[in-house]
Amino acid sequence: MTLTTHTAIGAAIGSSVGNPIIGFLLGFASHFLVDMIPHGDSKMSDSFRLLHKKGPVAYASIDGAIALYLVLTLSNIIPSAQLFAFSLAVAGSVLPDLLIGLQDLTHWRILKPFFRFHFFFHDFFTKKYGDVKLTYALAGQAAVIIFILLPLVNG
Repeated sequence: MTLTTHTAIGAAIGSSVGNPIIGFLLGFASHFLVDMIPHGDSKMSDSFRLLHKKGPVAYASIDGAIALYLVLTLSNIIPSAQLFAFSLAVAGSVLPDLLIGLQDLTHWRILKPFFRFHFFFHDFFTKKYGDVKLTYALAGQAAVIIFILLPLVNG
C-alpha cells in the first residue's frame, strides 16, 4: 500500500479510538493486514532492490510528500483532544515501512527478522495469486482514502 493509504487508515483509527497507545498498536497492526491486499508494487519493489532503479524512489518520495500533506491537513481538522491519538495511530501505521526503508539503506542485521515478517504479510497473497496492475491498485487506494477521509473531514 502507499504511505498515503496507511496514513489515512491510521488517521481514521486514531480519531476513532481516542487512546494514543491503543491507536498506535492498532495502526501498527493495520499496516500488516492492509499490506496483505495485492497492491501493484511487487515489480517496483523488486526493481529497486535487485536492479537499483530510481523510479521506485521517485514514487516513494511523491507518496511520502502526499502523506505528509494529508497529515498536516488533517491535524488542523481533528479536534485537539483526539490529536495525540491521531498522531500516534498514524505513526504506528507507517512505522513498518520506515523500518523497511532503514533495513534497505543500512542492512542492519537487527532489522532483518522484521524485514522477513513484513514481507510475509506483504507477499502473502501476491506470491500465490499474482499482483494487480499498479494503476488499478492506485485507483482503488485513492477510492479507499476518499471513503475513509470523508467522515473525518465532514466531522
